[in-house]
Amino acid sequence: MSERYQDRLESIRIWMSEKDVTTSVVFLPDHQFYLTNFKALTYSRPIVLLIDKEKTALVVPGLEEVHANHVSTIDQVAVYYETDQHQNEATSLYKRLREVLKDFDCNKVAIDEQNAPIMFLRHFVPVGSETVDLSAKLVEMRYIKSTEEIDEIKKTGVWINEAVNKSYEACAIGVTELEVDGAGNTYLFENLPTHFPDATIAAHGMSPAGPVRSVMPHVFSSSKRIEEGDVLIHTRQLAINGYRSELERTFIIGEPTSEQADAFNAMLDAQTAAIHLLKPGIKAYEVDQVATSLLKERGYGEAIVHRTGHGIGISPHEEPYLRFDNDLVLQEGMVFTIEPGIYIKGLGGFRHSDTVVITKQGFDWVTDYPRDLESMTVKL
Repeated sequence: MSERYQDRLESIRIWMSEKDVTTSVVFLPDHQFYLTNFKALTYSRPIVLLIDKEKTALVVPGLEEVHANHVSTIDQVAVYYETDQHQNEATSLYKRLREVLKDFDCNKVAIDEQNAPIMFLRHFVPVGSETVDLSAKLVEMRYIKSTEEIDEIKKTGVWINEAVNKSYEACAIGVTELEVDGAGNTYLFENLPTHFPDATIAAHGMSPAGPVRSVMPHVFSSSKRIEEGDVLIHTRQLAINGYRSELERTFIIGEPTSEQADAFNAMLDAQTAAIHLLKPGIKAYEVDQVATSLLKERGYGEAIVHRTGHGIGISPHEEPYLRFDNDLVLQEGMVFTIEPGIYIKGLGGFRHSDTVVITKQGFDWVTDYPRDLESMTVKL
């Protein structure tokens, strides 16, 4: 396991050497996890990763000291405190960071600029130091997943399929959106520990239902009760030991109207067209284009409010993005969600999402759950 992180750090150091960078500074927790195996809930206490040609350091709050030392592959864990017994030591991130940076050459500093606090940029890069952006390099390193990473993502797909099925089976008139989520969560929490002892498991679900709530793509589930005729978009992500997949399905509660059926089938056809276009050499915008063109031809152009898909792996959403202005060429080993959606006021939202891996010949499904209207209609 540690070889994975050492190889990634070596890639950073090769890039640093090519750019004459003396020290790199990483702020985004998901980037830190990718490089060190350490990730914590930061809330109000930032964590900083420092890298030079010989050593690494994590600057962490006191409550993460044991955690960081237990799981990370870092040379030094430097701690800042917030309790009176440590009042004579560093009691803020920036005080400890100043101390640690004394051991790092800051002649030319690469910074995770997309995620760096303004305070760091203004006050902690020494006067006269040259700075360059590190964010693009980190993002590009995560574009293509290793065989090991893909295997870990695929493990989640097996379980997320059944979790969505449990949520589908829970749909009934009078059941709340939260209960729909809970059915899938309960299945996962009862079964995963047997198969993945001591694993870090993160399960997330959303189930906005009805003509008002289902047209809000990322609204949290609520205590709203399902009614006959509702359209419900069930979103589920599952991460096991840091790697995740996503599966989303649109459920129709009761017999669909002709308007609902037309919108559902247009969405389904757009997703199918986008998925079957996938292969190495295709450009990201072409995947978006094939889906949106079909939806526009069916008269739903004004109902499109987001891109066709995004990368996934460590983060719930990560680059590359499948959108109209991205000419990035897809490569073997990239992992995407494919999820064109339409949102029609007064009727509802319609979106499926599946996780797929780009292969040498095309693509492989990570998620595998029925997509057709008949299967996604909840019988009353």
